Amino acid sequence: MGLHTAPNSFQLLMDKILRGLTFKSCLCYLDDVLICSETFEQHMSDLQEVFDRFRNAGLKLNPQKCTFANSSAIFLGHHISKEGIRPPPDRVRALNEFPPPQNVKQLRRALGMFNWFRKFIPNYSSAAEPLTRLLKKSAKFVWSQEQETSFTRIKHLLLTSAVLAFPRFDLQFFLAVDS
Repeated sequence: MGLHTAPNSFQLLMDKILRGLTFKSCLCYLDDVLICSETFEQHMSDLQEVFDRFRNAGLKLNPQKCTFANSSAIFLGHHISKEGIRPPPDRVRALNEFPPPQNVKQLRRALGMFNWFRKFIPNYSSAAEPLTRLLKKSAKFVWSQEQETSFTRIKHLLLTSAVLAFPRFDLQFFLAVDS
């Protein structure tokens, strides 16, 4: 049995190795590293910097798990490109093919999959409310037209979801919160 703090320790190591590059030219979550650059030349320079830091730390890369100089990538379950962030097409297809749940266990599974991409669905909580209502302890599982409509609507919203744009740091941000 390994150390239960090993992932945290590894993330701290990666944060230390990539200090100063994180959110400037790369993102890192455990052993998933994404290097983003404006130009191909800058990308080569950014790659070299990361390679040098890994070499100095004694880390080695698995070439079979690496891709380089792509215009888009799947990173932590999201499709990232210069246009923005969207759900990966294969995941959206799988969700679209998911059949209506026949019981609470299947409903929990479906909602778990939908929840992963809720940020792409405007007013997700409202759209999913007829489904989540069936999860209450006092509720009897009865799949009605209301649930079918909600289920189909969420799948449609995922298929037609907008790309999440990257923040424009050259513009002013406004933060609205409730009290």
